[in-house]
Amino acid sequence: MDIADKIRKIEALIAGTRHDGERQAAEFAKQRLQEKITAQPVEYTVRLHSRWEKKLFVAICKKYGFQTYRYARQKYTTAMIRVAESFMKSVLWPEYKKYADILLKLTEDISNDLIAKIHLVNDEDEVIIAGELPMTQEASVL
Repeated sequence: MDIADKIRKIEALIAGTRHDGERQAAEFAKQRLQEKITAQPVEYTVRLHSRWEKKLFVAICKKYGFQTYRYARQKYTTAMIRVAESFMKSVLWPEYKKYADILLKLTEDISNDLIAKIHLVNDEDEVIIAGELPMTQEASVL
């Protein structure tokens, strides 16, 4: 469960409770969660491997209300963000890693299917004896 969901649940508890002590405890919990989000921000440089990974990271940041940016001359796959260290370590980065693993698996599956449709490819390289080149159709024409 992410912090935004926790805050929504706490707000529902605050609105629905009849007991002052329970309401006060829920308000303190909400305040602690909001402090986590707004704690002293640190600027992070996040270097991603592809534009797809960057799009994923930016989407997760926007989900929590953070704006990413990059400086002039930085690669398109670099994202800068100012966020509290605790929020980055406990929420943003673990969520990004979870979805990045799913993205990588999907990308591998799609790539393998596409390659298989083009031509059956053996992942193993052909082993040749030193100095000999394997005869391919192109080489035999010359």
